[in-house]
Amino acid sequence: MISVDLPSPAALEAASSAFTFALVGIGLLIVGSAVAAATWARSLNGWALGGVSFVLSQTALFVVPLVLNMLIPGNLVATLIITGLASAVFQEVSRAVIFATAARNLPGRRGAGVFGFGHGSIDLFINFVIPAFVSMVLIGAVIDGSIFAERTTEEIQQINLFVVSNLISTEIDAVLKIMQAALILALNYLLASFVFRSVIRGGGARTIGLGLLLPIAIHTPVAVVRTLFPTATLPVLLVALLVAALVYRRGQGTTAESTPNQ
Repeated sequence: MISVDLPSPAALEAASSAFTFALVGIGLLIVGSAVAAATWARSLNGWALGGVSFVLSQTALFVVPLVLNMLIPGNLVATLIITGLASAVFQEVSRAVIFATAARNLPGRRGAGVFGFGHGSIDLFINFVIPAFVSMVLIGAVIDGSIFAERTTEEIQQINLFVVSNLISTEIDAVLKIMQAALILALNYLLASFVFRSVIRGGGARTIGLGLLLPIAIHTPVAVVRTLFPTATLPVLLVALLVAALVYRRGQGTTAESTPNQ
């Protein structure tokens, strides 16, 4: 008989309910962001291109841990920190690349904002919705005992590690996850606006690169903390959002609405 220290059935039942609540809440946020995009920009193109920019950044990011594992093998903390730094840089650069190419015809700041919603929505879908759904399936399999069929102790331990690392224990945890998701969407809205502004100003790659320093600086603490200490993300995210909102409000009075150069 396989003996693995799994959470109790009661804890798993509570976690299943919490996951369901969180998935519904975050799903509504994602759908709401798409509806907002279709309403404000009269098209889902900007929202979809924002999602493409996130996928592009994560594709580039995929090679970073592989390279670091060769350069500094066994140094997990350094690998996580550098990966978090690279994530912030790659995400902002990918926004700039898409703004300068496929998204050149977005309707000003409003279009840039819904682009940010799309970027944040795909982030949530990949980094929360998919793992949460898998966790719920695994929790159900643990509760009914089917997970133990034809599996080794090592395989069960790996499944247990995945479930525990992604576990949402209570409804309060679910509410905090939904709040975090809302803040991620809002932060991406503002960061996309900053990047859009730097791209439409033009001036060459060097000028655009300098313009990306602000969104990268705001994004970096969030990306590093999400990588190293996921449970501490919410307060860091809130501070980053407040800083971004202050900068955005200050720049709003000095930068006129404009469209990209054709």
